[in-house]
Amino acid sequence: MRPLRLLRLLLAAVLLASCARLPPAELAATTPFGLARTRGRFVTVEGLRVFAITLGQGPDVVLLHGNPASTYSWRKVLEPLAARHRVHAIDLPGYGFSDKPADAPYDPAWFARVVVGYLDAAGVRRAVLVGNSMGGHVATETAILYPERTAGLVLLGAAGLPEAERDGRPLSLRMLTWPVLGPLLRQLPGRGRVRARLRRAVYDPATVSEADVDAYYAPLRTAGGTNALVARLRQPTPADRAARVRTIRAPTLVITGDTDRLVPLETARAYHALIAGSELLVLARTGHLPQEEQPERVVAEITRWVQASAARD
Repeated sequence: MRPLRLLRLLLAAVLLASCARLPPAELAATTPFGLARTRGRFVTVEGLRVFAITLGQGPDVVLLHGNPASTYSWRKVLEPLAARHRVHAIDLPGYGFSDKPADAPYDPAWFARVVVGYLDAAGVRRAVLVGNSMGGHVATETAILYPERTAGLVLLGAAGLPEAERDGRPLSLRMLTWPVLGPLLRQLPGRGRVRARLRRAVYDPATVSEADVDAYYAPLRTAGGTNALVARLRQPTPADRAARVRTIRAPTLVITGDTDRLVPLETARAYHALIAGSELLVLARTGHLPQEEQPERVVAEITRWVQASAARD
């Protein structure tokens, strides 16, 4: 096939794919994720529709997902945590069922402002912030910028320090940011990349089902689905990040898996060293997604930490 004809076919496929994309809110109405359909709602924050699931009564706990993930990544711990807490799982803008504007900054400080805006909308004065991967970066940034709103932190495989970028981004992700080729790739199906990334993220690849792959992949196919992913890939960790993390005074539990291949153990150790009074917990036979791989243990540790944080107040 001639290169020009191949290019035309590729462009046609891209055009068809982009035209077929659903608005995120429509996906929320049809998702197989039951809690999202029955208990999810939209809250307006920063002029955007932010999707949230709220369950239970008690101390407020906010769950912040990674990149690219959503409230779905917390499905195994939401209801168990709700037995003792008021649990809020939110889709940060650019992810899940939330709006995905093309012109948002998608940097940690902006996400922190969104988190606090959500707390305001939900009538929450202070909360324990639980963050996985990028969500840990957002949680710590919130604690730095808004310490009065942060009752405590639980970091699960948290990114946000230079150690987390030691091995660089995979080529398949870096290509999404390239001129010309990147926009084309972002329009083409990438379910296989999502499956490979998820299976690399966990200790036991059997943890990840095909239904899980579909649930992680579906939001990326909504309108603007890769805007946040690409923006985050283009943002290196600032050089002063460690010094800023050192200012955190919120009670902090740092949890990592002993086989995390995406964010190295050195990152968790660095967080532990930087945050005064923090506790470090390394889970055996666990990768980058402890809430997916060891949900019962994660629920127990979050519950313990929320109780300890409340006792300090």
